[in-house]
Amino acid sequence: LPLMLNDIIRITHKLNLCDDLYLDRFMGMRKMSRDESTMEYAIKVLIQVLINFSMGLVMALAFFVFGLWSIVRSYQPNPLTAVAFFVGASCAAFAFVSTYLLAIYGAAAGGVYGLAKVVESNARLEQGRRRQNVGYHPHQN
Repeated sequence: LPLMLNDIIRITHKLNLCDDLYLDRFMGMRKMSRDESTMEYAIKVLIQVLINFSMGLVMALAFFVFGLWSIVRSYQPNPLTAVAFFVGASCAAFAFVSTYLLAIYGAAAGGVYGLAKVVESNARLEQGRRRQNVGYHPHQN
């Protein structure tokens, strides 16, 4: 049976839930250590979520392609029509998955880049304030 977007989201949610249960509670890999910053921890979590979405979508694509052939065979079309439809539907499914993955990776990269620019500009502003306050000594009464 062909998988729809709800099925893909359900598979991805299960992968994230499995990571939460397995890695966090049993392995302790998702806990933030004392040596890592909040930014490092957030990036690690983001990478894990992106990997889960990638695995979920690729698995859904594989299940769709294998299930598609049995659906096409059940209609008993002539071989040329069956192969043409199967190839077309498989290419469309691959295009959807690749576009979706490109979009979420692009959004994640854009978000990280934007956050890095904000942190950089805040650091520059703070450094400028420190330079201005170096020569300033208020009068003591």
